[in-house]
Amino acid sequence: MPLPTLLCVTFASGIAAALASRVELRVSPRPPLLTRAFAAQLLFTALVTVPAGVYFYVFHGDWFLLYTVDVARIPSAAALVGFLALGGVTGLGFVVGASAVRSQREIVGGAVAGAAVLAGVGAAFVAKERLGLVGTFAQFQGAFGLRSFTEDIILHGTFLAWTVFLAGQVFTLLRLGFGARRGT
Repeated sequence: MPLPTLLCVTFASGIAAALASRVELRVSPRPPLLTRAFAAQLLFTALVTVPAGVYFYVFHGDWFLLYTVDVARIPSAAALVGFLALGGVTGLGFVVGASAVRSQREIVGGAVAGAAVLAGVGAAFVAKERLGLVGTFAQFQGAFGLRSFTEDIILHGTFLAWTVFLAGQVFTLLRLGFGARRGT
């Protein structure tokens, strides 16, 4: 899961959470970021999305950043702030989705979420040559010692991250949708 894809999917998951919690958002006068639904989505981001991103950054950082920057040169505090910003990306997506719900334009919100997912997939497709090779920044720049994505452990990590992300997001969305209807 490269960084551009992670950002796009995190934004889309915030929108999806707002759409799933439409019942609460329509009846609550509170700002969207102060609702229980946003708290649930933020918890999902903190427990699933951020750890997945941290895994790829720590163990496959140069690949995660598409070999654009040498991870060894990034201060750890900057990386920490970057991962905390994922909560902001979720919040931005939730606010966009809540705005669509409160203006009764859920189809537009769904279209924006779908476009964000497509942008994430598109980013991975555009960078497929970079993502197809696994190594360090120096190896990529020097074109030596690189391994194929399909022959590296990163394939298993990517599969596991996507599986956990999708299962967790589906559970969160179902809980937000059904929980609001039951009044819990």
